[in-house]
Amino acid sequence: MHDSLVTQWIDLLEAACAEVSTQYLDLIIDQAAGERPLIPVIKAVHPPLPWRSLFRGLPEESAEELAPLLVRVDLQHPIQRAWLQGLLNEAAGKPQVLALASTWSFDALANYLGRCLEARNGGQVGLLRYYDPRLLQLLIRDVLAPEQRRQLLRPAVFWSWPDHDSLPQRLLGLGEQEESAAEFELIELSDRQIDTLMCASDATRVIAKLDAAVRVGRTAQQHFQLGYAAMREASAANLLTDEQRDALLRQRLAQA
Repeated sequence: MHDSLVTQWIDLLEAACAEVSTQYLDLIIDQAAGERPLIPVIKAVHPPLPWRSLFRGLPEESAEELAPLLVRVDLQHPIQRAWLQGLLNEAAGKPQVLALASTWSFDALANYLGRCLEARNGGQVGLLRYYDPRLLQLLIRDVLAPEQRRQLLRPAVFWSWPDHDSLPQRLLGLGEQEESAAEFELIELSDRQIDTLMCASDATRVIAKLDAAVRVGRTAQQHFQLGYAAMREASAANLLTDEQRDALLRQRLAQA
């Protein structure tokens, strides 16, 4: 992600916040996707940045140095805006930062987004990594049922992230009132929904191993979309082994 694309994203975020008459931007930062823990850096900013580990209250709470962090930035404060610019420059090219605007108070938003980190499948509760910029749009578009989508769209006026080509994207949320947080329900994912999520993971894994010659002529986003579609095709055809699935993906890339 070049400096110009970081600037383009910040400009988009500022314009989108101005549209909804807010100067505050919320960020979910995945520390595990970066090179260092960010809590000491965040604590060093003055005036202080409101922040919270979204692992608070979860079984993973002790792993604070790997936790996704919610941070609220005042875009009209020069020091905080400069910190935002530096963060996005450092995170350039990594799936580390997801942005949103919300009318909710910081504590209410942090509590709600932390609860959204858990989902149930087959009676077992695990982490739902909706904060991964590569997954949010797929969750909303392909995985979740309408009421489940509402859980993630409810607090946000909009969500925004850089795609695989580092181009800024935006998804409108529902922007519901803070009181609607009381309607939260734990998301129950079916095996089929889990499989669709795994298709994105499989596509990312295989594409990372492709030879440079195979990559010529397509952008990273195009490669991912082709790979993801191929993995969904593989699941529909009951191709279960990595060898079968990888072979189909390579075949589809060669045909495209």
